[in-house]
Amino acid sequence: MTVSANGGLVLHRLKKIEIVIHAEDRSLVEDLLAAANVGGWTMIRDVAGLGHGGFHQGKTIFNDRSGLVMFVGVAEEAAIAEVARGLARLFETRAGVTFLSDVEVMRSDYFAKVA
Repeated sequence: MTVSANGGLVLHRLKKIEIVIHAEDRSLVEDLLAAANVGGWTMIRDVAGLGHGGFHQGKTIFNDRSGLVMFVGVAEEAAIAEVARGLARLFETRAGVTFLSDVEVMRSDYFAKVA
């Protein structure tokens, strides 16, 4: 944690992207994140929820290519915008949703570009 001279907490503004897609499209999103130099991300398997196609069950009993997955990534605005542009093209033919938001992080070095 970074603390300023007066003992206050120093926060760094970044962008967060959350992506929900069919598990079979996982590698496409991983490629977009890597191409944008997003320094790291989290993937949550077996996501369940209600959408335009009805309720999607989260359990992937037989393989890891069925069901839904959710990616969460945090990076500089330009990197997240690059990922979002790629997703817009992907979503012309594939199902999925994206959420973008402003976030503040304490350890900005954890969200640095991939070297």
